[in-house]
Amino acid sequence: MEETKSINVYNLLIIDESGSMHSIYEQAISGINETINGIRNAQTDYPDQNQYVSIVTFEGNGMNAVKFRRDRVPVSKVEDMTSKDYRPGGCTPLYDAMGKAISHLDACINEGDAVLVTIITDGYENSSEEFSGRAVKELVSRQREKGWTFAYIGANQDSVEVARDLNISNAMNFDASPSGTVHMSVKYEKARKKFLKDVDFCIKERIVDRNSFLGKLEDLFVEDEK
Repeated sequence: MEETKSINVYNLLIIDESGSMHSIYEQAISGINETINGIRNAQTDYPDQNQYVSIVTFEGNGMNAVKFRRDRVPVSKVEDMTSKDYRPGGCTPLYDAMGKAISHLDACINEGDAVLVTIITDGYENSSEEFSGRAVKELVSRQREKGWTFAYIGANQDSVEVARDLNISNAMNFDASPSGTVHMSVKYEKARKKFLKDVDFCIKERIVDRNSFLGKLEDLFVEDEK
């Protein structure tokens, strides 16, 4: 019997750390750590998937506006986020965070690796210096052609419209309150599990051209009717 080939799965979280996130500070850290724990569980549930975690936060402007908190760390070794890793303050360089985080990961991984990029923000872009919205949209488009999957989760905005402008089809609004953030984390966990189930399908069915499958997922946030 042919041995099942494993696949590397990169979970890239791009998290708003601007001042407005202070009102949901504790829930934001808790939600990130719950996601990390969910990825740990996924490593057990899907032993053919090698799970890696990258966490990038963004706030302010200048050289230190985008911070790489975790960089392609095997989930078995990744540490939970603490108050030292997440201190909301400053403005919202969303485009720079997306541009730098996506470009960095793209340069470090191999063709055929699975990638889920999740952006969580409670406000609009307002301080990027290196990347424009158009540049980020073109970058997202190129990565989707490679099979990457993107999800945009936003508060205080029309997330579907903002995501569409960035060529991201998976979008979800959330209420920037403690309870709203908890609800968002639960719904995101369901979506992430759906993505990993699709990755597992690719492995089990030996789908070589994953670009035609994973990169076109457009219903991660559709509730399961069963």
